[in-house]
Amino acid sequence: MVSISLVRCIAKLSGDGYVNHRAIRYNNTCVELREEFKEDIQQEFGVVHFTEGITNSGTPFVHVSGKRFVSLFYQYLEDYRSNAIHIPKEVVNSDSSLKREYLRAFYDDEGCVALRIFSKTKEWKRGITLTSNSLQILNEVKKILIEDFSIDSNKIIKNHAKSKRDSAYVLGITGKGNILKFKESIGFKHPKKVKKLDLMIRTFKITSKHRDEFERLKMELSIP
Repeated sequence: MVSISLVRCIAKLSGDGYVNHRAIRYNNTCVELREEFKEDIQQEFGVVHFTEGITNSGTPFVHVSGKRFVSLFYQYLEDYRSNAIHIPKEVVNSDSSLKREYLRAFYDDEGCVALRIFSKTKEWKRGITLTSNSLQILNEVKKILIEDFSIDSNKIIKNHAKSKRDSAYVLGITGKGNILKFKESIGFKHPKKVKKLDLMIRTFKITSKHRDEFERLKMELSIP
């Protein structure tokens, strides 16, 4: 049976990581997510020597070399490239607690809390989006959201429909009920996404008519 720690690692390597015939690597600017990855790897393999550094683009990474690591992760996915990823059958056929951990880890990497103010009407525009080059994985996530967590999601669309270079797809979650269910059932570990999701939920009670609080929330939204 696949473990919680292994499920999170598979999700991370499918999101901001890669696996080749010699090593695995996880790239992320969030220290909490990198530390969780290291803890989960050690939970699976015991004492591990990690190589850490920064990519040419400035993103910190955690790198682990060795056949035993590579062999294990290739048991669950044959290809970790962004357009080939899918949810392993061991996760799809598991209970909701494991699916929750997989989704949380994948959303931490590839998800976005989209909150802004529509300038013309001064209305909040809210959504939780998940972007991937793999249409298959988004369809699988969409199915798990509704079947395991009763979260309705929107139709999957192209990220930039007219672009020949951008091959990504987007799955969105909108509506107060669905967003609240996402927070309660899945959520984030990434501190900035946690904060922004909490802010999003607060906006459901505050509109431009509540002038002072509306302005305070606008200020919070503008803080990095």
